[in-house]
Amino acid sequence: MNNNNFRRTMPQTRDADAELFAAVQTFHRAMAEVVHPMFDEVGVTNGQFFLLFFIEKMPRPTVGSIADQLGVRMSTVTHLLNNVEERGLVRRERSSEDRRVVRLVVTSRGSKLLARIEGRLLEHVRSASSGINEEKKTEASRLLNEIASRIRGAESADASARVSLPPSAPKKKPTRGGRK
Repeated sequence: MNNNNFRRTMPQTRDADAELFAAVQTFHRAMAEVVHPMFDEVGVTNGQFFLLFFIEKMPRPTVGSIADQLGVRMSTVTHLLNNVEERGLVRRERSSEDRRVVRLVVTSRGSKLLARIEGRLLEHVRSASSGINEEKKTEASRLLNEIASRIRGAESADASARVSLPPSAPKKKPTRGGRK
C-alpha cells in the first residue's frame, strides 16, 4: 500500500502521528526497492546483510549479543552465521580470556562486501537527498533516531551511544528462553 492508499484508510482529520507513520512506511518501501535487488546481485539475504553489519559494527560480538541486537533467537543467528562463514565472510574465534566464549569477526572479504553495499546505499540516499539542506537532513536523522529510541523503550535518545538499525530491520523478539 503506498502512502496515498494508507492515508485513505486513516481518519480524515490531520494527524501528525499518522502522517509520520505513513512517511516512514513510504521511505521503508522505497529503500526496499533499492536494497533487495542489490542484495540479490551480491548474493546475500536481508538477514545475512544485517548479521554482517552488526558483527562489523559491534566490538567482537558473540552469537548471543548479535541475537539480542537483531531481536532474533540464537538459533537463527547460528543458521545465518553458518551460511556466511561457508562463504568466507565471517569467522569464529575463541576468546583468549575465556575459551568457552566464541567471538565473531568479519573477514576482509566480508568487509569489502559490506563496504560495497553500504557505499551503494549511501550513493542512493545522497542522490535522493541532494538539494535538501544539511540542517533538514540532520534534524530528520535526529528525529528518526529519537522516535526509534522511544519505540525501543530506551531512556536516552542519544543515537551516538548505540548501533543504528539499517532499513528493514526485524522487530524485537524474545530470545533465550523468552528473555527480552
